Amino acid sequence: MKKETGTAQFIEIAKASARLSKVIEPTPLRLSNMFSDDDTLVYYKMENLNPTGSFKLRGAANKLLSMSDDQRKKGVVTASTGNHGAGIGYMCKKLGSKATVFTPDDVSQAKYDGMISLGINVVKTAGDPINGEIAAREYAAENNIPFVSPYNDVDIVAGQGTIGFELFADVQDLDGVFVSLGGGGLMSGIAIAMANLSKKTKIIACSPTNSKVMMMSIAAGEILDLPSEPTLSDGTAGGVEKGTITFEYCRDYVDEYIEVSEQEIASALGLFIEDSHCIGEGAVGTALAGYLQQKSKWQGKKVAIIVCGGNIARETLKQIL
Repeated sequence: MKKETGTAQFIEIAKASARLSKVIEPTPLRLSNMFSDDDTLVYYKMENLNPTGSFKLRGAANKLLSMSDDQRKKGVVTASTGNHGAGIGYMCKKLGSKATVFTPDDVSQAKYDGMISLGINVVKTAGDPINGEIAAREYAAENNIPFVSPYNDVDIVAGQGTIGFELFADVQDLDGVFVSLGGGGLMSGIAIAMANLSKKTKIIACSPTNSKVMMMSIAAGEILDLPSEPTLSDGTAGGVEKGTITFEYCRDYVDEYIEVSEQEIASALGLFIEDSHCIGEGAVGTALAGYLQQKSKWQGKKVAIIVCGGNIARETLKQIL
């Protein structure tokens, strides 16, 4: 059951909306021609059109703008599979700070190149993305540099939650929002925002079968240490940090969880590209595939699909197309 409205987290999202209005333009909400009809309206929230090609810029911007000048002067350390790192790097460049990002050694080439282009010091780590988070925290502590979690941070969650404010500004009576789920930062922010703005709106979390750590953890009632297989949805891949605030947020505010196969992700991503004439990454296919599993259930309703990012390697895109 969802918690009562008026939470401290919702207030933080409102503060984040005020901060971000000065540095980031709202992303468009576009109607899908392929999946909409006279009775059903399906929208794409185009986060892939942010300057870094991902929603992650929101959380990064809110976090960096919340820090003091003295904190920013030390630089920032984080861990990322690419999009969060690019968001941090973009804001550090804008604010005159420096970023060090720990990333998996199999990071998408497109995301790696994007981080390098922003002047980020990129450190590759072997194995599951959670290893990068551990290494980043250790490096930050040893060098007395602020560590910014990609999801386990109130300011990061609040930044991502500004998407919920924009959704509500465009359509006040959404019936459902489909969101890809990794560490839970995006999911938590949107779910908390919509729980306060539109109680009728259902929040559906979508995860790849190959990497569904948060989904399995919610089912178990605790954060689990589970292996992840390679997935096209690289932005949601990997383990979840013990004690993350997003665990309780997802538990308390998400209405339903769906898992999707790699084939479903690839097929859905291809359909999105054909429908929108825009590039999306694997995690976009994850959210859309979740909707397609339940398409008949949402007939006659209004639904939003979060197009979380568009940073995909050329070779991967070729295979999809």
